[in-house]
Formats: sequence, C-alpha cells, structure tokens
Amino acid sequence: MKWTIVSTALVSCLSIGSAMALADSHGKDIMKLAEEKQCTACHSASDDVPRSPSFKSIAQKYTKDDADRLVQVVLKGGEDHWGSAKMPEMDDRAEVSEKEARKLVNWILDMRSEKM
Repeated sequence: MKWTIVSTALVSCLSIGSAMALADSHGKDIMKLAEEKQCTACHSASDDVPRSPSFKSIAQKYTKDDADRLVQVVLKGGEDHWGSAKMPEMDDRAEVSEKEARKLVNWILDMRSEKM
C-alpha cells in the first residue's frame, strides 16, 4: 500500500514537472515568434513602454472572449484598441499569418492567469 502511494506521488510529480517544462518550452517558442515577427520592437513582456502596452497589460485588459478581435488587430493593425496607441499596418512591419497571430494572442491572454 505504501509503495503504491509513493509510486503514484512520484509519477504525479514527474508528470507535473514534464508539463511545466513543456509549458516553459512553449513560452520560449512563442516569445521567439514574437521576436521574429517584430512584436518586441514595440511591446515588452511585462513593462509598459511609452510607445505601446506590455503583453502583461494587454492580458490584464482583455479576456479570451476578445481573442478574435485581437487577432484582427495583429493582422491589420490600426487604432482604437489601446488609447491613442496605433498598431502599425501590416505593410509597416513583419508579415504575420492568421495562425501565428492566433498563437501570439492566445499566449498573451494566457498571461492573465500567470504571475509575471
């Protein structure tokens, strides 16, 4: 009986550790995508800059219900979504596919539940 409890606890800890490592790896991959698509030229992960909000601030303002709208902001640029800040049009920055935009938006919105 003790062996079953100990082995179950050990497997659970290893599974949690693997999931955390995978999540960490996923976050690094998405951050790399954000860098490649020049998102980080204006946005930082956690600190607002005069030019634009941080990913963390975006996550605090919007919810998963706003994901489709935010994907369109990433794809088309424009204004009227964050005060006077204007997201550059696609012609003025790196091209982002809809699939990439959705990955980026979901990653940012997931920060809402994380402690940064």
